[in-house]
Amino acid sequence: MKKKLIVLSSVLGFAPLMALAQNASGCSYVVPGTIQAIICKLGNILDIIIPILIVLGVVYFVWGVVQYVIASEEEAKQAGKMRMIYGIIGLVVIVAMWGLVGIVTKTFDLNGSANINIPTVPINNL
Repeated sequence: MKKKLIVLSSVLGFAPLMALAQNASGCSYVVPGTIQAIICKLGNILDIIIPILIVLGVVYFVWGVVQYVIASEEEAKQAGKMRMIYGIIGLVVIVAMWGLVGIVTKTFDLNGSANINIPTVPINNL
């Protein structure tokens, strides 16, 4: 029974990673070596890390549920309950931060399709 639960939870836990098959290179419009390129690359890295953290949070929560259900001792049930609580808290924090980044991105129109022009001061030959 335990082996079936472990296999089922691992298959269901990694299923959302298939959504990462999309192209994440939205930095083709920026000049390499600029601060915009660095921010764009950092955003691409976070786009990959956040779904992985969500999957890990769900796996941690499910691990707590399984531990709570199959435990016979009160101490093990308490440990499973605490894992469930920490898993929910972690998921709420991750999703809230992801939503906050989405709100900031849409508020300041930082969707990656704008052409950024940096003002410069012309230098005259003296």
